[in-house]
Amino acid sequence: MPSKSARRLLDVALVLGVTYLVAFLGVALWRAPFPFELEWMEGGMVSHAARLLDGQPIYAAPSADFVPFFYTPGYPAVLALLAKVTGALSLALARAVSIAATGWTLFLLFRIGQREADWRAGLLSVGLYAALFRTNGAFYDLARPDALFIALVASAVYVAFYRATLLGAIGAGLIFAAGFLTKQTTSVFVPATALYLLWRDWRHGAAFLVAAFGAAAGGVAALDAAHDGWFWTFIFEGHQGHLFYWKNILLEYWRDVLFLAPLVLLLPLLWFGYKVPIVSLSVGLAAWWTYAFVFRARTLDYVPHMYYRELWYEAPRWQILVPPALIAVLLAAHRWRNPVGRLTIRTQPFWLLMFVAGAGASGLNHSTQWAYSNCFMLLSAFGAILIALATRDLMEGTSASRPRWGALVPAALLVQFVAWAYSPAVQTPDDGDRQALARLHARLAQVDGKVFFPAHPFTAYQRDGVVHVHQMGIQDVAFMKGGVKDLAPRLRQGEWGAVVVDEQNRVPGVMGPYYLAERLHYPTAQALRTRTGFLVRPAEIWVRQDPAPRPLGPGVSANFEDGAWVGWRTEGAAFGASPSKARRHGMQGHALAQAQGPAQGRLISDPVPAEGAALSLLVGGRGGRTGLRVRQGDAVIAQWPHRSHRGDLTRVRLALPAAAMGQPVTLELYDDDPKGDLWVDDLRWTD
Repeated sequence: MPSKSARRLLDVALVLGVTYLVAFLGVALWRAPFPFELEWMEGGMVSHAARLLDGQPIYAAPSADFVPFFYTPGYPAVLALLAKVTGALSLALARAVSIAATGWTLFLLFRIGQREADWRAGLLSVGLYAALFRTNGAFYDLARPDALFIALVASAVYVAFYRATLLGAIGAGLIFAAGFLTKQTTSVFVPATALYLLWRDWRHGAAFLVAAFGAAAGGVAALDAAHDGWFWTFIFEGHQGHLFYWKNILLEYWRDVLFLAPLVLLLPLLWFGYKVPIVSLSVGLAAWWTYAFVFRARTLDYVPHMYYRELWYEAPRWQILVPPALIAVLLAAHRWRNPVGRLTIRTQPFWLLMFVAGAGASGLNHSTQWAYSNCFMLLSAFGAILIALATRDLMEGTSASRPRWGALVPAALLVQFVAWAYSPAVQTPDDGDRQALARLHARLAQVDGKVFFPAHPFTAYQRDGVVHVHQMGIQDVAFMKGGVKDLAPRLRQGEWGAVVVDEQNRVPGVMGPYYLAERLHYPTAQALRTRTGFLVRPAEIWVRQDPAPRPLGPGVSANFEDGAWVGWRTEGAAFGASPSKARRHGMQGHALAQAQGPAQGRLISDPVPAEGAALSLLVGGRGGRTGLRVRQGDAVIAQWPHRSHRGDLTRVRLALPAAAMGQPVTLELYDDDPKGDLWVDDLRWTD
């Protein structure tokens, strides 16, 4: 029996688990109403539901109108149904579905722990899964299918195990089919569950397989027929286009789990040694994971990694070695003081089987191209169950002559709970995000025509009432049947008034028909940036080409489309007698200011009021002593020396002193380099 100290440590672990549960609920409820993506694929997923509401198919030939994610349609179908009932489709509604699904999963984890052991085991299982929220990518509440399919898998497993009847087996099979039609990863659990049911009662196992495969196959056939074969193309052939990394499934997956959540591997390994006393198996697993530990320890100079960036103890990097090493020492000491044969293992082998299935499913996801840490969710859910039950077995089986050694297992739990600490504030939008979003909406309101916003298509849908393709869809089908063939032609036709591009993204075919009108400026590095996954935010606004003259201020041309130097004067021969009509990549309209060749000189504007906090302009060129100065009287208040060797024009922002706002300033383009070139276009005031 465990000692008082062991029970007290376990109680502390339970308190920490409840704390993590409260933290998750606080984060989820606080950020659910935020009307912009917390993770960059959220809006694309909700756009699937918008297609259904508009009576359009999800699975169709790739086009600029739509390309589906490579998922089955269960989650967007639920959103569309609820949107019809509530009268509105939103990110908040989509997140509410995920929060409810995660709540159901947590309830099932508690019930399983309670039924297999007691309420403490149930509460520990819940606390473990809640504590893994950030480790799992903070995906429990996002507008993604993960939370719903996890809830369906947990439900099917619960029914299969506790409803030991023919109807129970059939019900479990049907729930698994629903899970598969929500996310294909569900299929990994079907063989594992069937194996258990066939062992328990072959009739139940057979009925389960017929129900699961029959319903899933029927659903696939119906969906494929309704979508002219495109359903299968996307959910199967599309996935085949994603690379599978064998080195991940063999090593890197286990390495990452070992450093992100070492308890999830090491405590089941300790328990497994008692449950299945075949020394070679335990030693083999221990050796495998020891190699993974040594591999990471020898490569602490790794490139910054998206899985490790949230560890509060990553810097200095040697600290990431401490939690797995300390947990391993604590559990090894428990094994040393409690040899095999002295423990009575009460946990059913079914939960080990589900843990193995979860580990396998997570490993497959981790090893697929574009994977993120939400891949660990299945391992975490069923690991939480097994760890809670294994903790009961290990603590109750502690040798009566050495009761104090029973505290080693809850001590390992405490180490892991502390290592999982994260800041809820990092995961929640703040006033800076809301203000940045308001400025973005105000800027988009100025666009004449529809907006193409591939990283945030639901924002475009809310503005224009039309769904268009997501950035991931453009990338996903680049290898399939020619990709999105109609995107470039429609861009050339100027179908959209503006194209908004996120950081680290590109829209093929945008340059030429559109020009880079603005680089978005944010007050902080994190404002409006996604909170998890691909950490990006809107970065550029490309506007449809319009050669009409536009003033920077009274009597001063901003884009040189007038055919003459309106409001500008030249000194020297560098800039010529009039604006140049030479074609340059990235220019706006048909003309620009150009200084080229051995001649030197200046192009100076008439005084013009500074109507913004910064001057934005398109600029390109080659050479050194070229650039732009902003003068107030005789004083240079801002300058931008050009040092690029590229010929393409790109958007730059030149901040002005606050005192210059509203005051007359003079702009001076200069070329003092006989070997230098300078091109300038589309000047405008900006915030």
